[in-house]
Amino acid sequence: MRVYRAGRLSGLRSLTLLHAMARLGYEGMLITSPAETFLSVGFLDNAPELVDLEKCRRMGVPVIRRELGGGAVLLDGDQVFYQLILRRGSPLLPFRVQEAYRILSEPVLRVYRRLGIEAAYRPVNDIVVRGTGRKISGQGAGDIGRCFVFAGNLLLRFNVDLMAELFRVPEELRPLLREVLGENLTWVERETGRKPSYLEVEELLIEEFSRLMDFEGEFEVPPEAVSLADRIREELTSEETLLEDTGRRHSFLKIREGVYLRLVRSEEAELELLVREGKLERVRLRGERIPEGLGEELKGTPWEEGPLRERIRRFLGREDPDLEGELLRLVLGKG
Repeated sequence: MRVYRAGRLSGLRSLTLLHAMARLGYEGMLITSPAETFLSVGFLDNAPELVDLEKCRRMGVPVIRRELGGGAVLLDGDQVFYQLILRRGSPLLPFRVQEAYRILSEPVLRVYRRLGIEAAYRPVNDIVVRGTGRKISGQGAGDIGRCFVFAGNLLLRFNVDLMAELFRVPEELRPLLREVLGENLTWVERETGRKPSYLEVEELLIEEFSRLMDFEGEFEVPPEAVSLADRIREELTSEETLLEDTGRRHSFLKIREGVYLRLVRSEEAELELLVREGKLERVRLRGERIPEGLGEELKGTPWEEGPLRERIRRFLGREDPDLEGELLRLVLGKG
C-alpha cells in the first residue's frame, strides 16, 4: 500500500482527489484536509430536500455530492481525512461491507485513544465517545471505478452552528436542531481541551494503519489524478448532479446512529420529535385534529407502528382508524 500525504488541498480536491485516484485505479491511503469549508451530501441523499441549497449559495458554502454512502456532512480545515482506496478483490477487504467498516475503523479508534479519547465503533459507520455516545467521526464507503473506497474524518473542532444553518428545516425550529446537534456531536478539542496539529494526526494515522497493512512508502500524488479531480469537481457540483431525485425521502434527520430528529410545520400540524435508541424522547404535537396532551402521552413509546397505535388508541379512548392512521403517518414520517 502506498501513502499519499496530500496535505491541505483547495478547490474541493480534498474530496475529488479521492474519486480521481479510485477511477484511475491507484491503490493507497490518502491523507488530506480541506483548505475551505464545504458541504458534502451522500450518494443517495436527496440534496434539495435535505439541504437548503439557496442558503448554501448565499453563505458561500459549496455543495458536492460524493460517490460514497453516509449522510450530509460539513467539512472544513479543522478535520483530517483518511481515505483508503483498495482494488476490489484485495485481501484486505472482507466479503461483507459492515465487516470492512469494523476492521478499518480499528486504526482510527487507536488514534483517538492516543489523543486521549476513549472512542468506540458503532455500526454502521459512526465512531462515538464511550460513555456519552456522542459522534466524533463519520465514515463512508462504496465502489468508485474499479476500487472500493473507505473514507472518514477526524474532528479536531466542529462548527455546529454553521451545520445547523444549512439543513432545510422550518426556521423557527433551527434552535432545536442546533441544540440536538450540540448534544450528540463532539470533537477532539471539546473532549480534551487541546486541538492537535494536522501533522500530529497525520503521523498517528500512518502509524496505526501500518499495523493493519503493509505500506511500501510515501509517494507523490500523480499529476493525472489532480487534473481528473478538477474535472470531477465540475461533475459532482453541477446542478444536474445536486438536484437529482434519488428517490430517498428525508422525513427525519439522522443526527448520529440511534438519534433521529423529525421537524414538521404545515397548515395541518406542527411536530417536533426526537428519537433516541428506538424510543420517543421528546414529542411536541399541535394541530386541529391532534388531541391536546398526546405528545406527552407518547414520550417513551417505541418508535414502531404497533406500540404507537396502541398508545394512541388508549389515549383517544375509542377506535378511530382515520385519525389513528393520520397520527401514525405524522409521527413515523410515512406517506
